[in-house]
Amino acid sequence: MINILKSESGNIAIAMLLVVIGAMSGLTMSSIAFRDTMATMAELEDIQSIHFLRTEASRGEAYLKVAAKRDPEIVGGVRTPERKIGMRGSDFQKTYKMQSLINKIYKELESEVVEVGGEIQASQTGASTTYYKIRSLVEGKTGTSDVYYGRKNLPLTRKYGELSLVQDTGPVFMYFTDNEMSPNDTNVYFYGYDVINGPVHSNTDIQIKQLGGGNNNSWPTFLALVTTAGEIISTPSSYPEEAIFRGGLIEHYDEYEFPEDMVEIRQNGQRVGPSYSEDRIMVIDIDDYNVSGWQGNITHRRQQIPLYLNNYPNGYPYAPGSETAINRFPTTDTTWVPLAPFSAHNGRAYYVESKLWIKGTIRGFQTWASADTMWLIGDLLYAGTPRGSDPLSNTRDMLGLVSEKSIIIKYAYRNPADSLRIHTNMGSDSSNPVGGIWIYAAMAALGKGNGNSFEDGVFTFEYQHPHGSIPAVKFNPSTDNPDVGPIVFDMIDLHRHYWPQSTAHPWPADLDFPWYNPIWPEANPYMERGTISIWGGVNQRRRGFVHRSMNDTEYPSNSGVWKPSIDMCGGPCSTTATVVQLFQNPTVNVTLQCRHYPGAGGGQIGYKKNYNYDSRMYRVKPPFWPYFKK
Repeated sequence: MINILKSESGNIAIAMLLVVIGAMSGLTMSSIAFRDTMATMAELEDIQSIHFLRTEASRGEAYLKVAAKRDPEIVGGVRTPERKIGMRGSDFQKTYKMQSLINKIYKELESEVVEVGGEIQASQTGASTTYYKIRSLVEGKTGTSDVYYGRKNLPLTRKYGELSLVQDTGPVFMYFTDNEMSPNDTNVYFYGYDVINGPVHSNTDIQIKQLGGGNNNSWPTFLALVTTAGEIISTPSSYPEEAIFRGGLIEHYDEYEFPEDMVEIRQNGQRVGPSYSEDRIMVIDIDDYNVSGWQGNITHRRQQIPLYLNNYPNGYPYAPGSETAINRFPTTDTTWVPLAPFSAHNGRAYYVESKLWIKGTIRGFQTWASADTMWLIGDLLYAGTPRGSDPLSNTRDMLGLVSEKSIIIKYAYRNPADSLRIHTNMGSDSSNPVGGIWIYAAMAALGKGNGNSFEDGVFTFEYQHPHGSIPAVKFNPSTDNPDVGPIVFDMIDLHRHYWPQSTAHPWPADLDFPWYNPIWPEANPYMERGTISIWGGVNQRRRGFVHRSMNDTEYPSNSGVWKPSIDMCGGPCSTTATVVQLFQNPTVNVTLQCRHYPGAGGGQIGYKKNYNYDSRMYRVKPPFWPYFKK
């Protein structure tokens, strides 16, 4: 090595070697720097493209809101206007082009497995998911914004994304009210025993109150997102938000349009029974796909009854002309005709142009609707889900209930087959599953009162202010003459009091108003009736009561005045017994006393709540379910 260094040619060789090494090192460092620069630029482009993709998806969503108002079906799809954004730096020139394609997607659900000709096939449920899909594409090319997008300048960056937007159409919510006020325009509260495990929305303020017990320090519990176009109004004013609204809370949220009628059901469904009449009742009893029932035709007539004030039937037989007055009033009769049995079909909607009484066990996807009030006269269950169980794994059955007025849990009725009085929808708290009524359905009460709050659609229960009334009695009024035989004395209250009532002769505050109880007269009506157990959703124009106090302090419903159409229902309800003597010899007494259904706890009137969200309904709807648009 020393000899080489001493040699002139050796020095040149070493110098050349050092030059080569230096050049290689420079090239290597340049390559590394260039590679790092390119990697940084690529990463920058990637990040920038993702940001533009998100922006384009948001632009597509905003464009959809405008386009959907012109054409909700987005026939053929629409594209957003093409957008170009140029970016320049000292050594950087890029142009990003972006555009979105928007389509409305209908996806039929195939879930019911059947055997056809020895082959296993999936049948249509009749339900579908409907959503908008926004497909966004972002391309980045080298050059300024006026660069030619041709084959010689292929995109260096391309990002594609899809955004699916599900329309909130009702069953998305476990609980939805257009107006949280009661028909009386008083507050209705969520209390300590209320536990709601699905999405909640109201277009007005939501009232909560620390009262009633439960497992959350007497506060209600919401396990899913709660949104309101108004605010949360609390009693007391301070409340633990995170402990109550465990799924989140958004106040001043967008309103949802509440539909007024069942347009799609009428257009696509099958009518059951004749055209509209307020003097008709259709009774529907569903067993799997088999439907039976009755058609009730209501007739009006006038009736007259002699008035003996508080003596009837004491003093029987009466001398001619001994009556105080003659009560004359209109009354109704219902003539029942059996419906011809028929089969319901999967994926269909059925509607009646009248009042509807309904109960049964449903198979398949069905919707039942009524132009008038819908009365629930028994449980509504799924064939594929045991009573009390979550229907999440049930891919075959789903029910929608839609009324253009209200949906009401019936207190009692006379069986059309034999006229026997049936107390339905009642049960013990200790039953397993709990007693009362079970409703597996998405419900919508669409009624719009046009300023009359009592005509707004509600989900509620019948006979909210029970009082005792004197039933028919049968006895022999002549102890001296047994051959007279027993006589039936009926409509006793109408023989003892002026009817119709007037300002001069009001109906007694502590005696049940004639026909306010659907099976009037009844000496010992029920107050507490069990539990409303729902697996589904409740959508109502105005918030209906499901539990009432015996003496409502916020609304004078117990002030002594009787006018049930505006919830004025005599005096306070009471469990105190009142003994009324009807006849002295022989002694005939009747005891009037309100009571709770055996095993139904509490000291007021109505139902406890067991509301559960059918999480399938977040994406899947019953056939031809009404649209609740944002």
